[in-house]
Amino acid sequence: MQKFLELVAEIFEVEPGTITMETVFRDLEDFSSLVGFSLIVMMEDEFGVKVSVDEFMECNTIGDLYKKCVKG
Repeated sequence: MQKFLELVAEIFEVEPGTITMETVFRDLEDFSSLVGFSLIVMMEDEFGVKVSVDEFMECNTIGDLYKKCVKG
């Protein structure tokens, strides 16, 4: 879980620890469709999980995205 949070923080270019599993990622200042795509690519590259755009759109929080990774 910590590695996931660190990778997400890197994508959003924020300090690790400034986001949590409860963070609504679309509410973050730097969220854009490009950032969303980067999250999808990171999930596949780092965790081997392919998430469709529809699955991504169902997620609201960082924790929702993480659940996709651990569920596989």
